[in-house]
Amino acid sequence: MARRGESIYKRKDGRWEARYIERYDEGKAKYRYIYARTYAEAKKKRVEAQNLLCKGKGGVEKTDIVFADLAHTWLEKVQRETKESTSARYFYIIEHYLPTYLKMRKLCEISIEEICIISQKLILCGGKNGGPLSAKTVSDVICVLKAILRFGREAGYACVVPNEIKLPRRSAKCVCIIPKEKLEIVERELWSSDSPESIGILLALFCGMRIGEVCGVCWGDIDFSVKSIAVRRTVERIPNFSGEGNKTKVIISEPKTSHSVREIPLPYFLLQKLQKSALPKDFFIVTGARTHTEPHSFYMRYKTFMRRLGMEEYTFHALRHTFATRCVELGFDAKALSEILGHANVSTTLAVYVHPTLEQKRAQMERFSPPCT
Repeated sequence: MARRGESIYKRKDGRWEARYIERYDEGKAKYRYIYARTYAEAKKKRVEAQNLLCKGKGGVEKTDIVFADLAHTWLEKVQRETKESTSARYFYIIEHYLPTYLKMRKLCEISIEEICIISQKLILCGGKNGGPLSAKTVSDVICVLKAILRFGREAGYACVVPNEIKLPRRSAKCVCIIPKEKLEIVERELWSSDSPESIGILLALFCGMRIGEVCGVCWGDIDFSVKSIAVRRTVERIPNFSGEGNKTKVIISEPKTSHSVREIPLPYFLLQKLQKSALPKDFFIVTGARTHTEPHSFYMRYKTFMRRLGMEEYTFHALRHTFATRCVELGFDAKALSEILGHANVSTTLAVYVHPTLEQKRAQMERFSPPCT
């Protein structure tokens, strides 16, 4: 198995194999391989080989590649190693957020100062219609840029050291949850309806499922005998960089991470409602048909529903946040909640999705005993 992102593998014969790019032929990367008895030795020998490669013949550094060509080669490599949605996201970042003048520059001419200026411009006016871009999105852009530069250094090209590039500072995001008095209205409306979109919204509200996961769930994913629902697929619209057809396309793939593939126990009251509305196993729940819908279309139906109740300010993801917060209020075990939400670890659940209310904080403070008088 390879050490993540390092292209260093342990072979079946017990040796360690390190790979690096020696040259490019017509835009295609040509690799060299180094073998050693230990991981540390393989890594050291590869660094030495890359340092020699960087100098090239006559001690001259390799400077004959523009950023766009290197980015294209890197993207081809990424496509073979990641999910289609991930590589599509990288393609979108390169095409839409990195300026044209940067893509046509030689790799050796790009400075850290220039990258910092690009980062600040993206934050101030990198969004739609010249609006600001979130620090999270800009961080994603800079991370992709650093990965490409790191790839270039491994190939022996002269460029800035990626580790010296700083990411923009990100402030803690205020997450919105639906307050109890409004939540009661939402639940009452959902419970009185048997429409496919109402059932989909209920799954998010009582199972914490993401919108893409809700769009991908079929009636066959519900096991009424063991009272659970399986999250096996997600629907998403991604950029289409094949050069054929539309600029985007809808795909059905595995959920966000391996931890997102999960079984969620269903509360008895929800199980009863689902049994009354059950359709053939190959029917998608949110469409009531064998054809699926994309998250944006379902989101617009959700917004219409919430607008009718005068609550259009709450996003679909607020349902997931609300679910997690209610689980904590009910005393859920943190590990169990983490697995229900499909997180890799408990810290993510507690830090990102659980937001104690003022009432909860006050209840905790009231546990103090009065001082001795």
